[in-house]
Amino acid sequence: MDPINLAKASRLMDGDSQLYRDLYSLIEKTLSERYQKIETALEAASREDLEMYAHQLKGALRNVAADFACHLLETLERCGTDGNFELARSTYAQVKPAVESLFVEFRSAQWEQAFQEYRNQAAT
Repeated sequence: MDPINLAKASRLMDGDSQLYRDLYSLIEKTLSERYQKIETALEAASREDLEMYAHQLKGALRNVAADFACHLLETLERCGTDGNFELARSTYAQVKPAVESLFVEFRSAQWEQAFQEYRNQAAT
């Protein structure tokens, strides 16, 4: 699964590249704090906090069509609901690399072509 669902991202943003950049900037600024909250919830075995903070990060990443990372965070969220901290820890170990690959793809700017194609189609 690709880090960014480009077709979905284009539709979500209605081809607005600047909005997409702004969302990534906001996510990047808050990412370390979000990770820290999830890690604290895992250390404390806090079901409610794990569910809430995984849900919050999933929501932020859903806005940029990060489907794979969202899938992992949805699993992490369910782990909080179920109190399954063993699965939560192994899932969280996959979250950071998934999010990092998302930012690598974003910085490559390949998404801009998909946005341009979306705008071209919308103009016709």
